[in-house]
Amino acid sequence: MKLVVWSSYSFEDSYAEYHIMEERLKAYAASGFDIILIQKSFHKGKKLPESLKSYSKIKTVDIPFEQPEKLSFAKRYLSEIKYYSQSSKAIPKDTDAIFIQSSFAAWKAVRISKKKKLKVIYNVQDIFPNDAVITGKLSESSPIYKVLRSFQRKAYMSSNRVVTISEDLKKTLQNETGGKKQIDVIYNWSYQNEPYRIADKDNHFLKKHGINRKDCFRVVYAGNIGQMMDADMLLSTAERLREYKDIKFFLIGGGSNEQYIRQQVEEEHLENVALYPFQPIEYAPDNYCMADVNINPVPKGVIYTCMPSKTATCLLSEKPTVVSLDLDSDMANRLQKVDQWTVVAPGDDKAMAEAILQYYKDIDWRNGEEKRSRNAAQFLKELGPVENAYQYVDILKN
Repeated sequence: MKLVVWSSYSFEDSYAEYHIMEERLKAYAASGFDIILIQKSFHKGKKLPESLKSYSKIKTVDIPFEQPEKLSFAKRYLSEIKYYSQSSKAIPKDTDAIFIQSSFAAWKAVRISKKKKLKVIYNVQDIFPNDAVITGKLSESSPIYKVLRSFQRKAYMSSNRVVTISEDLKKTLQNETGGKKQIDVIYNWSYQNEPYRIADKDNHFLKKHGINRKDCFRVVYAGNIGQMMDADMLLSTAERLREYKDIKFFLIGGGSNEQYIRQQVEEEHLENVALYPFQPIEYAPDNYCMADVNINPVPKGVIYTCMPSKTATCLLSEKPTVVSLDLDSDMANRLQKVDQWTVVAPGDDKAMAEAILQYYKDIDWRNGEEKRSRNAAQFLKELGPVENAYQYVDILKN
């Protein structure tokens, strides 16, 4: 089988699905597929991860791409459309199937592929433009939203298979397609199947920043500081706990809300909040393993349009975690059964602060004690192991 993998990202850059795309390509190559990977090129030189360079069946086509201003949605959208139009010329005529990676303009890639009479697997990692309404970028009544939603619906309906990453996203997609489309669910995975056991003395983040065990009780948010996290909830939670001088919030990452958070931290004199830039992708697990408590304040409704990518790695860290999710969602119901995980309602900063404070009181952290979940790693192993990559192979073979 000649398979085109049409990526909306690039291995030259770090992104949330990097390791997931890497494992899928390994599975495709190991299954005997001839693969053409079409990806963006930022002229940084790294076309493939080291682990993929030995696979002769993987060829890359790198399309020059100029990253527009991240805060300009219109420019980003138009550049994405242009990318798909230009890169479509790289699709060989003897292609058997095409795998289209999730993107807010992926409908364009689906349309081009169907015009070429190709079989399409559309992998939906987030649901646009529904997510743009939830984050306030678009209004449900706006003509732009209605047009973009119509384009996406047609893309779902015309794809041969649609694969998404949670039962909550599946529910939304079934609603978008009027229940007329079969939606497959394949959960995302972390960098490995086994729990991470990274001691403080070996932790890259702690060593790099000179942070010692007795310095503070560590509350960690690591990832994109953008619209898919509730910045105000995080700040309000920190405000509620500011009197506890040895509880410190570590925000590791960047994004559209980063500057807003920096400004609020300065104006409100939140000395218990410290911001750090994104860490190298190979050290992502270190961020979650250094936590006494991981947190993820997800805004209301978001869980029905995207699945926070950090969830899998948080689970494998086995550290206590407090998340805010719609309480009627499938994922909230699942995570409530995980030991040392606390699920609170979106926006409920009081409940999040109380949960953090309870862990702070229960853990003798000053003397090196750390809490570990009894079933978090097993939960992920049953739901999203690395072997899930081969579920995509099965769909392609069928």
